[in-house]
Amino acid sequence: MVALALALALAGGPGFATSLPPAPVRLYRVAWQRPFVPLRPLERAPEERGGVAVDRATGLAVFGTRDGWLHAVRADGTVAWELQGAGPFGPPAIDGDTVYVGSADGRLYAIALATGREKWRYQAEEDLTTRPAVGHGAVLVASQQDTVFAVEAATGAWRWHHRRENKRAEFTIFGAAAALAGPDAIYAAYSDGYAAALEPATGAARWERQIAPADDHLDVDALALEGGRLYAAAYSGAVLAIDAASGETRWSFKAAGAVQLVLAEGLLVAVTTGNVYGLSPTDGAAVWTAPLRGAPAGAPVVAGPWILVPAGAGGLRWFEAATGRTLRVFDPGTGVSGSPAVSGSRVYVLSNGGDLLALDLS
Repeated sequence: MVALALALALAGGPGFATSLPPAPVRLYRVAWQRPFVPLRPLERAPEERGGVAVDRATGLAVFGTRDGWLHAVRADGTVAWELQGAGPFGPPAIDGDTVYVGSADGRLYAIALATGREKWRYQAEEDLTTRPAVGHGAVLVASQQDTVFAVEAATGAWRWHHRRENKRAEFTIFGAAAALAGPDAIYAAYSDGYAAALEPATGAARWERQIAPADDHLDVDALALEGGRLYAAAYSGAVLAIDAASGETRWSFKAAGAVQLVLAEGLLVAVTTGNVYGLSPTDGAAVWTAPLRGAPAGAPVVAGPWILVPAGAGGLRWFEAATGRTLRVFDPGTGVSGSPAVSGSRVYVLSNGGDLLALDLS
């Protein structure tokens, strides 16, 4: 079945959405496919939400799988090293010679990129399955419980944490915005609809502001930062641009169920539960709108002129950045939920079935 799905994906055959162009252009070829997690007995509709990170210097692709293993794979598909954890890993971040990655069991790890040797671990006792950020000598990671932790990048020693208590916790959507390390502040967002700018040295709030429109689900689950502006996706119905220094809202675009963001050249792409929007970063005007045809999952990524959007069982959707046109759907048979990684002309995709695939762009 996987082989058939791959063949259809490459050929643009009848197994895929009829909204695709009648003769889709060739965007990629599958360089190799390697299985990492066998399907367990009685396991139905598995999901791999960890996502992939690539080190441009060495070509190593690092990713976690749902069985609690972290893997590093060379460009030819061979395994460089593997590390077993106690819970599923979140998306990793690579900085210099170190991989930083959080896990659902509450641990934040620093791992030597070359060998897989553990340098240190920090126990937060909260689900840390967001992608860490590195800046100001610290590793920043947001938990699913509305806490941002800052630990020393060199040693793993606690520096500070910042937490918001959500009095409406029973109404949250699973997921959390990754913390961002800006040039003079740390930025975070929370399930109570607030965003904050924090002091890098102490975690004290420079500003905290509710940015989500009033509704039952106030979660702000995605942030992006560029040119003094903080962009945010609020599930209750808005994509916003915020002045990073003051917290003042510069513009707001109505978008119900907004959950993911990515900045492309001259474009802010927002993913909601039903649509993908291309917005002007300057004023929030809609450049294009496209149906998602799937469920929003991992963060989208930019691959040259295309935006790649994981859509769960809907596969990895390839949108033309200039027009929003759906050019291709890549589905290796089980869907794609984790964020892919792009390195030059190579895209790494982790399928929900636990296979890593390397796609070479045409």
